[in-house]
Amino acid sequence: MSPLWFIGSLTLLVVIAQIPALHALLVWERADILAGQWWRIVTGNLTHTNAIHLMMNIAGLLVIFFLHRRYYSDRSLVPMVWLMMAAIGLVMFFSPYSWYAGLSGVLHGLFVWGVVKDIQNKVPLGWAMLAGVFIKLGYEAYNGGDSMTAALIQAGVAYQAHWTGAIVGLLFALLFRGPIKKPD
Repeated sequence: MSPLWFIGSLTLLVVIAQIPALHALLVWERADILAGQWWRIVTGNLTHTNAIHLMMNIAGLLVIFFLHRRYYSDRSLVPMVWLMMAAIGLVMFFSPYSWYAGLSGVLHGLFVWGVVKDIQNKVPLGWAMLAGVFIKLGYEAYNGGDSMTAALIQAGVAYQAHWTGAIVGLLFALLFRGPIKKPD
């Protein structure tokens, strides 16, 4: 499976997860998870609150893929994304939310992973982008998220998911270096 195929499949999955009957079975819902529907820990990342939320996340996924595509390989991308989704789903138990949907935590993780790869490859803006994402995460944690984004997605911004994804992405980049740069 090529990284492009994986990103395409993930995009298709998040679109399919918006089908109302599937959405109801997949969304991260604390009570349902505690009742034994453990798959929601991971699948909640595939669901979205509305079409705007879905489009924002798909656009983010495509931009991040375009920015860092040269670093992706099946061996790193697939397990990293699944681990991010599981970690985010578990960390959300420590948040005030009883319900969660969205891929943005994974997007933050992929971005941080790619930026650290940029730094390892001496890309000039790598450090600035890494600082920028952590400033953004700090701002979200301090303010509880951006109110304009919350209005667009019709839900609170779950900065806990963003932080979790970013930390998993950082750990993957630092612990599993592998080949530094794939040829374009």
